[in-house]
Amino acid sequence: MKMIIQRVVLIIIVCCVVVGIKMLPKQARPKMPENKEESVYSVKSQKLVKTSLQEYISLNGNIQSNNTISVYPDIAGKVKSVMVTLGSNVKRGQMIATIDPSVPGSVYAESPVYAPISGKITSLPLTTGTSVSTSSAIAQIGTVNGLQIKAQVNERDVVVLKNGLEADISLVAITGETFKAHVNKVSPIVDETSRTKEIYLLFDTEDSRINAGMYAKIKLYTTLHENAIVIPYDSVVFVDGKSCVYVVEGENAKLKTIELGVIVDGQAVVESGLEEGDELITTGVSALDDGVKVHVVGGK
Repeated sequence: MKMIIQRVVLIIIVCCVVVGIKMLPKQARPKMPENKEESVYSVKSQKLVKTSLQEYISLNGNIQSNNTISVYPDIAGKVKSVMVTLGSNVKRGQMIATIDPSVPGSVYAESPVYAPISGKITSLPLTTGTSVSTSSAIAQIGTVNGLQIKAQVNERDVVVLKNGLEADISLVAITGETFKAHVNKVSPIVDETSRTKEIYLLFDTEDSRINAGMYAKIKLYTTLHENAIVIPYDSVVFVDGKSCVYVVEGENAKLKTIELGVIVDGQAVVESGLEEGDELITTGVSALDDGVKVHVVGGK
């Protein structure tokens, strides 16, 4: 019983001390020790300067003769013989095939088919023995003095198409090299089935290694954003649905809301919110909060 009374007295004394301290003016209260140590975060940064960002479209295409003519027989019948092969060079007036127009009971006579222009055989759709009419193409001949690249552009990108756009061409058959080309012709319509528009590009210089029928990869350069603030897209964080970045101000990280423009290959145009000369934090942003201390350990 005596021990219980002692405990009650001790509790009453402690409560009185606490109440007494709270009733003292703030200046007279005993100061509690404070943890003055503050975390410092290591980051990398870069000074922003105005630069350019080039948009482009990646396409696939096929190389074909700049001018191609289909060759038709003068009379219906069966293909008797073909004197050329795919890729053969022919001269204007050269015989390339013969047609047997005879029917049972008629006089036999072969009808020759001549090349209307000089060039290269780019297509031989029919074989010996095939029945043909005057609207059946025996062959296609492409001119030898120029090649073009045919490609289809998705409907979402057609608004930027125009003659003169530059492109880099890569060929599966010629590795390690790119060839310069430019848009020469843009179709005036969008195909309703494929939802694409055809474009034709010409090589800036001729190269004897390039042949009709080759497969081409096209990097078509479209809009160039000049004199722009461009940042790594990885440096962007999203706060309450807004695009933000951290910049270095003194020894602290400051959160800034920005408006993003186009993004190309991991680089983004900033429409507003940053200026030339700002020190953008590029690495270590995931651990930051607005106002924390930072230590810049190196540029980007």
